[in-house]
Amino acid sequence: MSFLSGQTTLQSYLDKAADHSFYNSANLSLSIYDVDSHTEIASHRSQKVASPASSLKLFTTLSGVHYLGEDYRFKTIIGYTGKIDDSGTLKGNLVIKGGGDPTLGSSKIKGNKDLVALLDHIKAQVIAQGINCIDGDIVIDESIYDSYPIAPTWQWNDLGNYYATGAWGVNVNENQYRIYFKKRGVIGQRPSIHSTEPIINNLELSNEIVVDSSHTGDQAYIFGGPYNFKKRIVGTIPQGTGTFTIKGAIPDPPTFFGEILQSTLHKANIQTGSIKNVFRAQWMKFHSIDTLYSPPLSTIIRRANAESNNLYTEAILKMIGLKKNGQGSGQNGLAAVKRLLRKYGVDTPSLHLHDGSGLSARNLISAQSMAQFLSGLASSMDIDQVTSYIPRGGMEGTVRGMFGGSSAKGNVWLKSGSMEGVQSYSGYIKSKSGKWYSFSLIVNGFSVESKKIRSRLEKMIIGIYNKLG
Repeated sequence: MSFLSGQTTLQSYLDKAADHSFYNSANLSLSIYDVDSHTEIASHRSQKVASPASSLKLFTTLSGVHYLGEDYRFKTIIGYTGKIDDSGTLKGNLVIKGGGDPTLGSSKIKGNKDLVALLDHIKAQVIAQGINCIDGDIVIDESIYDSYPIAPTWQWNDLGNYYATGAWGVNVNENQYRIYFKKRGVIGQRPSIHSTEPIINNLELSNEIVVDSSHTGDQAYIFGGPYNFKKRIVGTIPQGTGTFTIKGAIPDPPTFFGEILQSTLHKANIQTGSIKNVFRAQWMKFHSIDTLYSPPLSTIIRRANAESNNLYTEAILKMIGLKKNGQGSGQNGLAAVKRLLRKYGVDTPSLHLHDGSGLSARNLISAQSMAQFLSGLASSMDIDQVTSYIPRGGMEGTVRGMFGGSSAKGNVWLKSGSMEGVQSYSGYIKSKSGKWYSFSLIVNGFSVESKKIRSRLEKMIIGIYNKLG
């Protein structure tokens, strides 16, 4: 079969697959690029913009590799101002100089210090300096990023939940806390809150949760954005025995970190003053005690894409903004991302980018823009390196359950994205002949169940793989 006839067969398949009742009232955008020639070989409404949800993360994370390098590490500096007198009293402040590290105190990455280990490490470093009393404050310097941690276009019903923590100059414990409910035996009953972990000072929870049938899963939402310590919990949790856990976003992670560090030091009989946050960079004569490094960016990106971690992606976006445009903000990061997109021929004026994670419903891109970007990136970066950052379909992350026993399993690397009325998949396909293709598939506005759309799109990707030959 010639390439041209194969191309025609693929296009015919897409035309037929797109002509389905599922898409009568929905917008389907699809684009497939040949990586070698950097040309679009098949498409369906590929220039129409739509919300990509979390597949947008590929723009941000792969731009992070380009601008920061896969070996880049976020760093947090521990130090002090003033002097330590002969009695062991620090006549100055203990300073935590944030580096925007999204993994600080996280137990989710192997080898990383969890929150308890992190606090013990800092305490040990303070004691090693001969400090037994701090006649000053604990200063949390979060000035590396702008003081607005979330994207302005994130929806109100997302704020307060663990996936909408935003990226702060000092992040800790992935900016999450857990709420444990008990007494879930009777449908319609209001379960009581058993505990929260870690404990957050001044947190007030208004519990409006009710118990629903056992198959309904977690339908609970926490309302209340950054700096708001009064949270309203609404929705349902499933009937069952034992405790049930939901996760929330810590209202003010830098302050929380200062308070829990203060508590750790007090338990070691090291007294301190108050907690003070620094939002703008200030010159100070600073004595460094220790530098804490994150895992390499490659590790962070793999987890961001495999588990669709919004915090990691937003932190990467802000660091791109700082390194390339001089300010750690989402807008400066997006400006740099757009520059890279233009390098590969993407029509950026047609795109509407509002964050780095895809959580904003106002993000609008075309399938062509994503496939074109991925194709271009593969021409300037080794394809094995690029695909190492993206989950392998049927084997990893949120797409581990895809492709079943089909031959596409293990030959498609893709990032999924979903929210209400949105489903997308973008990534790379290695054909049976060994050729590489980039693709993007976005559906918006469907009215059928999400699982039916996912199943339909999965079959479409398998069909594309088989037609590519």
